[in-house]
Amino acid sequence: MARRPNVRAATIGGSSDAPPLPPSIRLTSPHGFIEAVHNKGVFHWEAGEVVTNPVTIALLIERGANWEPVECLEVPASPQDH
Repeated sequence: MARRPNVRAATIGGSSDAPPLPPSIRLTSPHGFIEAVHNKGVFHWEAGEVVTNPVTIALLIERGANWEPVECLEVPASPQDH
């Protein structure tokens, strides 16, 4: 049975033994899984994909994805913001 990541402990400092999450990561190999309990679906990330969502980062790290930290990226303005 899959567990949800303990994002609160990792990001807010609720657990003294959990290192803080990096602000963004790049996957060094493809990673995916089938979630049959909570969100029910097939989830997949390609190698080289940059992830900045803290919840997704915690999930990928917890599930054993291969990753490397990346510098904070400057997010370009969306055309919808105009």
